Amino acid sequence: MARLVPFAIMASILLSSAVASGQDIGSPGFRIKPSDVAVPEGVKAGQYQRIIRPFENWTLICDENLQKKQRVCNVTQIIENQTGQMAFSWSLAATQDGKPYMILRTAPVAKADGAVSLKFDGRKEPVQVTLDGCNQAVCVGMLPVGPVMREQIAKNTAPVVSYPTRDGRTITVTATLKGLAKAVESIN
Repeated sequence: MARLVPFAIMASILLSSAVASGQDIGSPGFRIKPSDVAVPEGVKAGQYQRIIRPFENWTLICDENLQKKQRVCNVTQIIENQTGQMAFSWSLAATQDGKPYMILRTAPVAKADGAVSLKFDGRKEPVQVTLDGCNQAVCVGMLPVGPVMREQIAKNTAPVVSYPTRDGRTITVTATLKGLAKAVESIN
């Protein structure tokens, strides 16, 4: 017991000095960086958590409301250009009733009334996904995961993704479905 008392005193001193220095945030030009995880309205701080698990080519992201014991997960892949800006991203997520969808995101330069083309090896026609709209950060389209996508996921294919831009160019990248099935399996 005698060893715990000095440790407890030392911990108390260290913690109180950390709080005191943390309160000194009035320094001009400095601020405490807010969390990268936005807590939904009505949820108390500390009652919400995000778990991020990297997999081959994909990232599993699960957000959980600890108070309600509700968890929502998606598996995401992001393809960036040379300057680190998102060129294309897609996430496998589920609707409220559990139906799987691929949420496709393009750079905001995409033609808002355009489509994203997914060209898979061995298929004559590409899968076309109409964009639902754009804002200053991103354009979004949704693709139900049906037999074609399930087959491609099982094959770990690498589709060529392309979409037209407002200035008449076409952005083309190669994505991959490799690793997606394994990330999805780990959710349970």
